[in-house]
Amino acid sequence: MSEPPRQVRALERKYREDIRRLSQYWPAESVTLEEASRGRLEVRLHGGLRHRFSREEVDRLLGEVPEFLWRSIRIPLLLRYEVAGTVAYYRVLGDRWQRRLAEIMLRGEYSYEGLERMRVSEFQKILKKYRSLIFVGLSV
Repeated sequence: MSEPPRQVRALERKYREDIRRLSQYWPAESVTLEEASRGRLEVRLHGGLRHRFSREEVDRLLGEVPEFLWRSIRIPLLLRYEVAGTVAYYRVLGDRWQRRLAEIMLRGEYSYEGLERMRVSEFQKILKKYRSLIFVGLSV
């Protein structure tokens, strides 16, 4: 089998480097809503930087999430942008608690399983309310 052309190898190297660079801005930790309610409004990113949540957005979310769930639900909400054929959507990353968080952010209520994915229009709706509480990755 022959080796790929030099241009292809160069593009692959550039792509891998871009992915590595972007991953430095992905959260390395999360915070429970209970911790956020007591003032913990920052998380560490993989590159060592810190990300600060908006106090106003955290307070808005605390008003929507029942207090008995504060110990289980964590922020930030992690999403991955995906495309299947001609349909684009955002997949909720993480467990059932993350899916419940997404559903609460979008609809103000939650189900047992939560929200597994959302349409672009739904993502735009929650982004307007919770810009600092959401991280989005790309499907690779």
